[in-house]
Formats: sequence, structure tokens, C-alpha cells
Amino acid sequence: MSARRLLVLLALAVAMTAAALWLGARRTTGHEPGYGAPVLPGLAAVLDSVTSLRLVGAGGRTLVTLARGDGGWRVAEADYAADMDRVRRLLVALGELRVVEAKTSDPARYPALGVEDVAAAGAQSIRLELGGLQAPLALLVGRAAGQQGSYVRLPTAPAALEARPALELPRTPQLWLARTVIDLAPERVQSLAIAPANGPPWRAERTARDAAHFDVPDLPRGRELSHRAAADAAADVLARLEFDEVRRSAVPAGRPRRDRTVVHSFDGLVVTLEGWAEGEQRWLAVASRFDAGAAAHFPAADRRAADAAQVRAEAERIGRATDGWQYRVPGYRYDAIFRKRDDVLRH
Repeated sequence: MSARRLLVLLALAVAMTAAALWLGARRTTGHEPGYGAPVLPGLAAVLDSVTSLRLVGAGGRTLVTLARGDGGWRVAEADYAADMDRVRRLLVALGELRVVEAKTSDPARYPALGVEDVAAAGAQSIRLELGGLQAPLALLVGRAAGQQGSYVRLPTAPAALEARPALELPRTPQLWLARTVIDLAPERVQSLAIAPANGPPWRAERTARDAAHFDVPDLPRGRELSHRAAADAAADVLARLEFDEVRRSAVPAGRPRRDRTVVHSFDGLVVTLEGWAEGEQRWLAVASRFDAGAAAHFPAADRRAADAAQVRAEAERIGRATDGWQYRVPGYRYDAIFRKRDDVLRH
């Protein structure tokens, strides 16, 4: 190899190394203008002051309205409790939102990032408006920027931004609802009394929380449990019970016969579920109360809650949340709640 060629190769190697070091330093030290700056300065310190969130879509149409009251956040369009975890995650993400880099300031290119003005009929952006603050605050939220970020733009600023963390903004009220009707751990369940509309009633019970299985008293002659833990699956009926749809209570057309299940916990919580079919749909109504006598019947070791006051408050909270509402649930959950006796017995 000639000396001249060697010098050329060495020069190229030095140039490539210098470029790599420069890019690495630029990447690690955040030399992009504005890198790491808060998108919404000062918001993190006043998140507790936010009393409403409004999502506005194409044509300026309101998609979702969330309002905070004494009982927590609610979805105005359904007048039902909002998913507190989802709302909390959004507020925290807004407070932590930081600039990764500035993108286009050309309005013609806004639609590519989904940060155009929502007044446009075909806009893909969402305008998020925060209420309750001293000064109005809004943010245009566009497409996802990878898995960890979103494209955003302040309505009063020309530059679109790539920012992190990602902002999750479902466009329908249904996806903001608190979908868990009740979540009762199976080990708390002491007994279930199930009365299907079409079939004989039956009961399963445990004498203590650490009992391995449920018993089915008064088995018909010649019948036995289909397997040792056949009734145990019924204890899962109230474990994270979620609905697909919720509506104000109404009398179903044709007044269908109702299935009925009453669940007693060791610590005195009593939950009553009534269900019926409307075509292919399955609907529930839920009621709850506190049974002090039942709670006192079992030793403290069989209670998960610290005291009766907590369970009484739990029953009241469930009652307030479910009173006046009906819930559509998946068919498989419905069948588990109103399990027929033949499902746990065999000849």
C-alpha cells in the first residue's frame, strides 16, 4: 500500500471517529435546542388544581368530557365514574412531558404528525383542554412517536414537537369508564346462594376461610360433586367483575325472568346480583349491604378487612356506585355468576 493511500485511509478513519464522537456527545448531552424542556411548564406543580379534561376532535366536536367532583372523576357523557388510574396516568404524563426534539413548523406538514387544528373536518389530532387552572391550557396531541412518545403542539406555537412520555387519549367515553363493577377476592367468599331462573336453587359454603373447598349442602340422593373442587370456581364470580356496557336502570322489555345470586363474605359483605337475557346480551343489577351478625359469627382470622367499619364502608361504596345502574357483561361471566347446580353435580 502506498504512503499516500495510507494517509488517505487514516484521515478517513479520523474523520469517521470524530463524527461518531460528536454524534454520541450530541445524543447523550441533549444538544437539540429545547431538549428536555417541559412542554407544559409549571403544570406538574398544579396538577391537583385540574378539575376538568376535555377531548375535542375533528370539526371541533367534543369527544369526551371528564369532570372532577367530591366523589372523584366522572365521564360526563355517561354520567358514570371514570377510570381513576387512566385519568391519573394522563395527568402525571402531562406533568412529566418533555421535549425530545422540535419537528416541522410548516402547517402543511402538520397532518403527517396529527397535530393540525381540530377545526378541520378531517383532523386526526385531539385537542386536550385542562380546566380549573388560573390560565386556560390546551395541547394538540397527534400520532404516537414510537412506543414511548407522542407528537404534540401547543395551539399558540408553530412548532410541532416530539415529546415523552407517550400520551394515551381514547376517543370514546366508553373507554374512560371505571369498568370494574366489584372486585371481591375468592378467599373472602364464605357462601353463595344461586337461584337460576330455569333450574333448582343451590348453595355452596365454607366453614372457614382456610377451608380447602366449598361444600354443597343437601345434595340430592344419588348425586355428588363432579370433582372435589367443583363448587370452588363459583367463588371467582366477583373477582374483578367488569362490564362491557352500562346504562341507567330500566325495566327490560317483556320483563324476563331473573337469575339471582347472593354472595356472603366472611367479614359481613353481602352482594346480590340479579341477571337476565335480552336477546344475545346478558345484563346485571347489583346491590350490596353489610351484615354485622354474619361478620361476628366468624373469628377474626377469617376476615380480611381490619374491622367491621371498613366492610360497612365498602358495602356503602359499592351501593353508591351501582345503585340505579345496569351492566352488560360477557356471556361467560354471566354463566359463571348464575352457575346451575348440574354444572357442579354428577349422577
